[in-house]
Amino acid sequence: MSDPLKLAPGVRRLRPDDHFMILSETDASPMHVGALILLEVPEERQGDLAAALRRQFADRLPATPLLVRLHEAPDGYDSDVWADIAHADLESLIAVELHDGEWSEVDLYAAVAKLNMRRLDLSGPPFAVHVFERLADGGSAFYLKMHHSVADGIGFQTVMRLLSDAAPPATARFADARLPEPEKWRERADARFEAEADLRAAQSARRKEALAALEAHKGDREPTPEFALSGPTSAERRYATISLPLARVKAVGKAAGATINDVFLTLAGTALRNWLIETGDLPGAPLVINSARSYRRPEHGDFGNRIVALHPHLATHLADPVERLRAIQASMAAEMRRTGHDEALLDAAEKPFGARDRRAAFADRMAGGKRLIPGNLTLSNVPGPAEPRSYAGFLQRHNYPVPIIGSGRFLNITSRRSGDNLDMGVIADAAKVADVGRIAALFTAALDELEKLA
Repeated sequence: MSDPLKLAPGVRRLRPDDHFMILSETDASPMHVGALILLEVPEERQGDLAAALRRQFADRLPATPLLVRLHEAPDGYDSDVWADIAHADLESLIAVELHDGEWSEVDLYAAVAKLNMRRLDLSGPPFAVHVFERLADGGSAFYLKMHHSVADGIGFQTVMRLLSDAAPPATARFADARLPEPEKWRERADARFEAEADLRAAQSARRKEALAALEAHKGDREPTPEFALSGPTSAERRYATISLPLARVKAVGKAAGATINDVFLTLAGTALRNWLIETGDLPGAPLVINSARSYRRPEHGDFGNRIVALHPHLATHLADPVERLRAIQASMAAEMRRTGHDEALLDAAEKPFGARDRRAAFADRMAGGKRLIPGNLTLSNVPGPAEPRSYAGFLQRHNYPVPIIGSGRFLNITSRRSGDNLDMGVIADAAKVADVGRIAALFTAALDELEKLA
């Protein structure tokens, strides 16, 4: 069976889920997946890091989904497409961030927070790399961000592996992919839509069944509370990081009968409860999160977005951390009972003029910066490399996520394995959170507390 996403050689259609990541983007909520990579770079090599990364990426980009540009289908009849390109301007895409002297942690995090808000130009390759040559604590760093329409957090880790020394150089490209002429494109779209007519009908029937089944789950999910930090998200950010030994988190989970994700959510709930008590903003109802479950299967390939939202609460209304853990487990269990039905609601093949209709619908939905889906904040725990990793011969010390904040939220904490550590990125709406480092410190303190209790 032919691949319905392939329009022409080197030209690949976006799925509706991927298109969502473009349409939901605003100046106040850019849609990136990112990482701040800290490297062991000798002082005498730090000035050459950007050039070394350009050589490294030039050899490996053809194996990734990043050497492309976006094109819209004529009249929005078919899906938008990614079209392969042969070369990219890596002098511009991999740029040194200028700074007087060495980068302190404070200055580094402030720069990353600012760069996080710079939207990517999808008429060119959907990524950017910012290089920080000299860190005050030694070594160097680079911040790579990729547009979320290319892949989800798991796909992003595949991209990072393909760009690292773990992957061999890829076969070079010598020409840009060619789009079909509008008439030919329309013919191919019509053929696709005809071939998928039965699939769309079956998907529609499954969505109706899922909606009926979800009726039994009404009342299982806590409503997202409105409180002092609710409302539109600003265009300013603050950034901090956390790094915890994975062994400690695993040991707490084993002692408490909990998964790593259960512990992660509990630590976040404890940190946020304590912080909101300090600021006087703790709501009476528990905070609700936006999280995600991957439903990627082998037939889906490595890239694109294959995630379904989960919205458990964090039991921030409970004072006891162990009670909070049990309440979070119960809330997540309720989410997992319904998640198969939620996944069915996302399963929708493209339809004629689908791209055009989505653009019109999202123009109205995005007005005013309101929340599109439940959740006061986002928490994500995604896989990362267990083995050592290096880029251009320089060993990776940390792999900190640089997450995003969706419209109407105030915070995102994303965790990613990096060797023996769980490295986390904490990003906050600067208009709502004055000191994101305090939340990070309370998160670490929450592990100390839960260790003793567990």
